[in-house]
Amino acid sequence: MSTKQTLKYEMDTISLPTGVKYAVRHRVSSARHGNALHYHDHYEAFFSLSGNMLNAIEGRKYQLSVGTLLLISPFEFHQLCHQTGGYAERIGLRFDASLLADLSTSECNLATCFDTQSPTYTNLYQLSEAQKREIDYIFQGLLNEQNGTRFGTSLAEQTLLTQFFLLINRASIEGAQMPALFDPAAQLVRQVLDYMEQHFAESITLELLKKKFYVSRYQITRDFTRLVGCPPYRYLLQKRLQHAQRLLNIGVTPQQVAIQCGFSDYTNFYRRFKNVYGISPRAYCKQHNKNLAIIEKQE
Repeated sequence: MSTKQTLKYEMDTISLPTGVKYAVRHRVSSARHGNALHYHDHYEAFFSLSGNMLNAIEGRKYQLSVGTLLLISPFEFHQLCHQTGGYAERIGLRFDASLLADLSTSECNLATCFDTQSPTYTNLYQLSEAQKREIDYIFQGLLNEQNGTRFGTSLAEQTLLTQFFLLINRASIEGAQMPALFDPAAQLVRQVLDYMEQHFAESITLELLKKKFYVSRYQITRDFTRLVGCPPYRYLLQKRLQHAQRLLNIGVTPQQVAIQCGFSDYTNFYRRFKNVYGISPRAYCKQHNKNLAIIEKQE
């Protein structure tokens, strides 16, 4: 099992550190706590110990209350909107998708409940009392093992993580999934999100969305911003940059990425990318690809 690392969630990162397959943290936050819309290339799981938190994930809203478990898949845009009452306490686990493959067997695919295309997929689970005790035991165990100095730490990690993935899959089979909070505008926003996902490389304007979905630009902007957490134009930019990051990770040249992700010109792409990631597209590409000679030649 790889080295662990406790992450500072206030300084959110896109990826887990190199060589790290999971990170766990116990956190208490104030009633004013919240964060901006963002995403990761790994999974997140939050188990609520106290308090109530409203979370937005790809236009769906979930109330994370005591004893519930929130799962966020890679590249799902999400944010903690706000929490009600006083302080909220939770344990957060981040893990790389490769962990699911590492711990699965030919007879037991631990990634089954994480299939976002499944009609039963949800981000929120209401656990039974026995499952709550079990998941608390698992997370506390992972917190205790994170220093990596005890006898059999690697084996203990594998055991606890396997137990966690089994628990979630069993909860899914037993129908512990909770639907998103009902909102009459959710269907419209979901349609707009799906359209952006399929056509992000094309020109998308409010006027186009107005004609396509037969609603006013004001209504689209109002409902989209309320449910997603940002206006349509900003979400579209984030979606384009998200795909740009993924293409750069596999060695596509920055110039080609700009074209494939719908930016009007390379200068615009360069400025937007550097503003978000703090590094130029070319430098990012070189950092995430070992064969720099090929990249240099392509540029």
